[in-house]
Formats: sequence, C-alpha cells, structure tokens
Amino acid sequence: MEQYLQANDFPQTKEEDKHEQSPKKQETETAKYEKEIFISYAWGGDSETYVNHLDEVLQSKGIAIIRDKRDLGYKGLIKAFMEKIGRGKCVIAVISDKYLKSPNCMFELVQIAKNGDFYDRIFPIMLPDVQIYNPIERIKYIKYWEDQIKELDKAMKGVSAANLQGFREEIDLYTEIRHTIAELTNLLRDMNTLTPDIHSESDFDELSKAIARRLDE
Repeated sequence: MEQYLQANDFPQTKEEDKHEQSPKKQETETAKYEKEIFISYAWGGDSETYVNHLDEVLQSKGIAIIRDKRDLGYKGLIKAFMEKIGRGKCVIAVISDKYLKSPNCMFELVQIAKNGDFYDRIFPIMLPDVQIYNPIERIKYIKYWEDQIKELDKAMKGVSAANLQGFREEIDLYTEIRHTIAELTNLLRDMNTLTPDIHSESDFDELSKAIARRLDE
C-alpha cells in the first residue's frame, strides 16, 4: 500500500524555522524601534556645538541618541536615514536659522509632520537665531523658499528637460517645504520649548523627563 507522507514527516528546514521565529524577531525589532531617540539639527557652527554638548549630557544619563554623524555610516543612504528620523517615536529637533533654510533639515521636519502625532513626537530646542516669533520675520522663511524654487526652476529651464533625475525631486521638495513651513513654524512657536541656556544649565532635565514619559507611552 502506498504510504502518504505528512508534512510533519519531514524535518524542519532552517529557512522554515527562521520563518516561524520571525514574529518574535519582528516584535523585538519593533520594541527596539519604539525606544529609538533621534536628533535632527543643522551641521556646523553654534548648532553643532550645542548638539555635541546635548549629546554628551544625555549619553551620560544613559539616554542613547541616534545621530547621523555617528550612526549613518560610510555609504549609508542619507534619504532613508532621514525618513527613519521622520518616523521616530522621539525626535529632538535643534532648530536654528540654518535649519529652517536647509533642504535636508526641512525634509526631516516635514517627514516628522507627515508621519503624524507631530506634537507628541517632536522635542524642539530653539536656538537664539531662529526668527519665528515675529510674523514679519517668519514671512522671510517663506520668501526664502519661494526664491529657492524660482532660482532652481530658472536654472533647470536653461538646460534640456531630458535626464534631470534628482533635480525634479529637489524642486518638488522645495515646493513641499514652501507649502508646509508656515504651519510647521506656527506649531513650533506655540510650544514653550524653554531657552537653550535653561536646558544646558539644568543638564537637559526637562527634556530628559519628557522623553522618558513619551517612551513609556
């Protein structure tokens, strides 16, 4: 009589075993992801000096920050890393004038907003050179991005329309920033973010507590 083999008659392969364990692995990865703390800031100058100090203090408290210069790595994909920042449960944003004029920084800020719960996920620190509290000064940021769009658009029209990969995406980004910067800066200016000095002098105590509360949610 022909004997019909059952599925359990075969030894489980490593691939199948790996597949069966993947939900647990996925849970671990999700838990790790939900505890990640990112920092978004403009490189160079006072902004980076301040971030270096903030990073050092929080690390001494056992608060590990994911930071591009340390965690992106050689040949790491910049856009993918910035998108990951945008999805982060906690994002410390050190906002400076340079930040609000940087395509990369603004891409991160827009991504944070697009992923929802902007107020809950962002932990802003406003550096002294940020001009968002006066409406006339805020308008200048809108004007800045409108000028960037016009300048790039004019430059693109000066060459053949063929094979402009990357340039079109850039102008789309500038346009998205222009469309959202008024709302984003309005949200930021309404938050009591404390001054950079208050944060520094308290060893970022309020910031640390706020992050801890968010991670416990």
